[in-house]
Amino acid sequence: MIGIVPFYGKQRIVTWYRKIAHVPPASRTLVSHHCYTRSVRSAHQLLKAVAHSLTTSFNNFTRAGSGYRRLEFYWGKQLGTYSETMRREEFNIDTVANPTEGTENDRQKLTNGFPRWKIDCVLSKLCIGLLIVVVLAIIFICVAFIISYENEEQLVATIELHTENLPPEQAIWFESNLAELRNAFRVSKNNRRAKNVALFVALDSEETGNAHHSPIWESFPHLALLRASQDRRAAFNPTALFCGIETRAGTLGLDSSVEPWGTCLSSEGHKAHEAASIVEWAQTVGRRTAVVTNGEIVHPFLAALYAHTPNESWTHTAPDSSRCDSIQTQLLVGDTGKHLNVVAGTLDCASPSCRELFHTAWEKQKMEDDLPYKVPSEVKDFLNTKDADEYVLGLYDRQALEKQGAFHDLTLGALHSLHGPEGFLLVAFADPAVKISSDELDATVRSTLGKLR
Repeated sequence: MIGIVPFYGKQRIVTWYRKIAHVPPASRTLVSHHCYTRSVRSAHQLLKAVAHSLTTSFNNFTRAGSGYRRLEFYWGKQLGTYSETMRREEFNIDTVANPTEGTENDRQKLTNGFPRWKIDCVLSKLCIGLLIVVVLAIIFICVAFIISYENEEQLVATIELHTENLPPEQAIWFESNLAELRNAFRVSKNNRRAKNVALFVALDSEETGNAHHSPIWESFPHLALLRASQDRRAAFNPTALFCGIETRAGTLGLDSSVEPWGTCLSSEGHKAHEAASIVEWAQTVGRRTAVVTNGEIVHPFLAALYAHTPNESWTHTAPDSSRCDSIQTQLLVGDTGKHLNVVAGTLDCASPSCRELFHTAWEKQKMEDDLPYKVPSEVKDFLNTKDADEYVLGLYDRQALEKQGAFHDLTLGALHSLHGPEGFLLVAFADPAVKISSDELDATVRSTLGKLR
């Protein structure tokens, strides 16, 4: 081993050789060679001195034929800090009286000077091991929660009636409720983008067949609660339902800043107070739109979809036709009304020719714009419309619309003309003045859902 020991400002280079382990300690020979330099000014000079010391010692051992096999060399951590390193591991061969004692001292110091890097390595491995244990514990907890949640769902999904025998009057309700619960758990999540919208509105027009009848929408897989208005009016506010804002009673398609029963909105500044309906939103994004009803097409409830008026009673005429547009006029030439792809219902005008005049004006408009259209003469002809019929108008008398199946035929016929790349919006309104059976309404909704799938 070679050691560098500070010695009164000089560098003392000590070299010795140790025999292999099988040589008895008492017979070990310690040979030292001292090389003194008065000034070691560079690493080059220091290495020269070390090399000279090694060469001299090696020659001595070779001549002695001692059979030494191993040469160990100790150096500082850095060349520039070798003195600091050796101060902690300093040894002096001259102070060892017994060669065996010197050898044992070296072995003890070598053991006590266990390299720090080994300790750091052990600590690093310990930290990594603890980290792995923590990560595995977190994963195990998460998996346990997931399994517990799935088992809980399966428990609810597979629940059965209590083994106790129930009277038939009670069992029928338990079986019905459990069947509804099982169906709810069978529903799979639908992550597809909604494309088509079908809105059915029935206000006190449904004739209930029996006390145990459940509307079809109660079986929908996904339901939401809609609060259309907060005021105390008996009827729903159509502007709140179709436009999403609250308005004053008696107005349609306008915000609450407009007084009811007021004057016409003739100035451009009033345009800012017009509320956009879901029909206008659909038309803006390229969806086809349709409004069908078994009653009045200019009913105040439907008028909120395409008209803006401070007086909901201006259905067919307005007090100042030069400044005020009636609901019927806005349906014909309004920005939203004239772009409706399908319009079906009736017009109960005071004039007998009102319906024919509207029909003629609508047809002339489509011809001037070179748009494909169709005008079915009978309600049943509505089912024969096609995708090529981009615009469809159906105006019928009230007797034809009161017949059984009329609402069903108008709704399904409208679907034939609404297919487009961007989807469609269909609003089907059951007029309160026309009685419709719950079976027909359910059949219409069910058939519409079948077309959408």
